[in-house]
Amino acid sequence: MIDKNRARKSRARKRNRSIGYGVLLLTALSAVWLLYSNVSKGSQANSGKHTEETKPGSSEQALDLRKKLKSARIGSTDLSGLTIEEAEDTMEERYQWELMVSAGEDTVLLDDLIDSQIKAIRKKLEETSPEETQQYEIDYEAMREPFTKQAAELANKWNQSPVGAQLESFDKETGAYKYKPGKDGRTLDQKKLVEQLMEAVKSENYLADVKAEFAQTPPERNEAQAKDLYKVIGSFETTTTDNKNRNKNISLAVNALNGLVLKPGEEFSFNNTTGNRTKEKGYQPAGAYRNGILIEEPGGGVCQVSTTLYHSIIESGFKTTERNSHSFAPSYVEKGQDAMVSFDGYAGPDLKFKNTSKNSLVIRASLEGKKLKISVVGIPFLDNGEKVTIRSEKVRDSAPVAPTYEENAAIPFGTEKIVDKGSIGSVYKSYRVIKKGDTVMKEEPLHNSSYKGKPAVIQRNTTHKPEETEPQTTPETHPETQAETTEIPHGPGVGLSEAQENVQP
Repeated sequence: MIDKNRARKSRARKRNRSIGYGVLLLTALSAVWLLYSNVSKGSQANSGKHTEETKPGSSEQALDLRKKLKSARIGSTDLSGLTIEEAEDTMEERYQWELMVSAGEDTVLLDDLIDSQIKAIRKKLEETSPEETQQYEIDYEAMREPFTKQAAELANKWNQSPVGAQLESFDKETGAYKYKPGKDGRTLDQKKLVEQLMEAVKSENYLADVKAEFAQTPPERNEAQAKDLYKVIGSFETTTTDNKNRNKNISLAVNALNGLVLKPGEEFSFNNTTGNRTKEKGYQPAGAYRNGILIEEPGGGVCQVSTTLYHSIIESGFKTTERNSHSFAPSYVEKGQDAMVSFDGYAGPDLKFKNTSKNSLVIRASLEGKKLKISVVGIPFLDNGEKVTIRSEKVRDSAPVAPTYEENAAIPFGTEKIVDKGSIGSVYKSYRVIKKGDTVMKEEPLHNSSYKGKPAVIQRNTTHKPEETEPQTTPETHPETQAETTEIPHGPGVGLSEAQENVQP
């Protein structure tokens, strides 16, 4: 099956080539005939004898093409009284193939199933004496199987499944959802199409435009039913910090995500949704890791948004098509369950997932204070009562990282002071866990995460010794000894006991 216009152009080129070849053949035959005539005349003039007999060859065959057919038919087409050349021209015109099938505005030209039979008949006409009675029939039943095959191909192309009413958009200003009406499905009646095509060729209508017929299938739900079915199918929360710049970046990413509708079969990309996180878009410098080094760059903190969304995706029942872990494990989520993103406007680690459900979904995101919440709203497609979570376990610790030493002359010489204890790197393996109630129905590997260790930071003083000072000597002094005297107070009653006071000298 090919495009109608393309087929016509191809057929025109073919017809032009045939005409060109015919002209060349006639020219060549004429030249041979003239040469033969001249040779014959020359031979008669020189020898006075009769002209030599011609050998059977191309010139004789050319003469045969001009002989008239006594009695010849192809089906209902009468070729009697025509030369073989005229008969071939008639066949070329009579058996043009432009059999098409239409479905609305879509039209397909079917494969030419008569050309090979017509070529075989032409060959027999040229090989059979024009005096003989010739009757040829087109084998239409041989076309049934190819028609059946082409009908199946058209069904694959034109059949449409019914589409129920589903969510189309979300208005951030009003918080209202808009739903798209359902659409009928259609199924090509292949058996009837084959019979229509067979009827067309048997009536020798090879230019027919057959209208395909379909059985209609109503959608499974209307708009009111869709509104009742849509609900939050996955949600996750994390807590941000008090860093204003970081929270500003998170807020911008949240606004880019909120209200995004993903149709069935579409793939979500975090980087494409937020775009490049630049100062021009309002993103502020905040802490972020680049090549394992903590730096300040616009957009720092958006990885908390991608991580929160990642959990919502998994809980909804979807699987990511791209997810990356941080170089160093973040503190706002369990190890092995983060989703790092980075974007330079062209490429970078991304968070992606494909809407593999049959219905559209919408992402809802909000930041209230330090509470970051992201949800996926859609029609549940997991079995009733099933829930999906992530479970992570440590596989091993990495080798300790050598500490980093800093000189600090302010601490005593020869001593050390631990400023940062650092951390040990580790490898985690995460699983996608499907539960029904408290029962684990299925657990499958999700991904691995490798985190680097941070070196401990130790300050020490190995260069600045305290200055040594000589002890100072002071002259030895001897205190003067004085006779111990006791002052006795004078006056009546002073310093005497009551008994002494009554003693008379």
